[in-house]
Amino acid sequence: MRNKIIKFIVTGFYVGLIPIMPGTFGSLLAFPLCYYLMLLSSGLGLKLTIAGIMPIHQEILAMISFLFVVCIILFIAGTYFTSLYIKETGREDPKEVVIDEVVGQMLTILLSCLASAFVHNSSLSEKLSSNTIDFIFMFVLPFGLFRFFDIVKPWPINWMDKNIKGGIGVMLDDILAAIFAITMCYAITFVIIGNYPHAS
Repeated sequence: MRNKIIKFIVTGFYVGLIPIMPGTFGSLLAFPLCYYLMLLSSGLGLKLTIAGIMPIHQEILAMISFLFVVCIILFIAGTYFTSLYIKETGREDPKEVVIDEVVGQMLTILLSCLASAFVHNSSLSEKLSSNTIDFIFMFVLPFGLFRFFDIVKPWPINWMDKNIKGGIGVMLDDILAAIFAITMCYAITFVIIGNYPHAS
């Protein structure tokens, strides 16, 4: 039973057992997971009471904080259970372990979500529908950029991947890939906003 629980967690509810591109499917799992957590945060009525901030913005900040705490919990759990799984299987970086992709992608979604708001406030919103902007900046860019950096592994991601072993190594290189993806997402966003200034 213990081994089944460990496998269930590290494979992202068995998504990692998909024989083709398990990491990609692990990343995709992060999107419905984030959506569910956002609904949960909203349903719980979470708010951060900060003077001078509108109630809707307090809810958004509470939602982001809630998801960030979940990411931290999943990172800690992922590190622990991946270490156990590696010890049991005798393999250093099993391909079926996708909890690292799930956490890395969740962090990318969470910290790049404001990119969509910036674009909505630019004149590009006059050319593209709201749904198109959200699809590009809340799905295509976060997903595409995270997968790119996770697969290509530029320095120092590749150094971390080769030199930091165990569960912490498996998890950390995806966190770094998420940081690269978030940075690039905002760089692309600000270039676009530079060409499409604030909407009139």
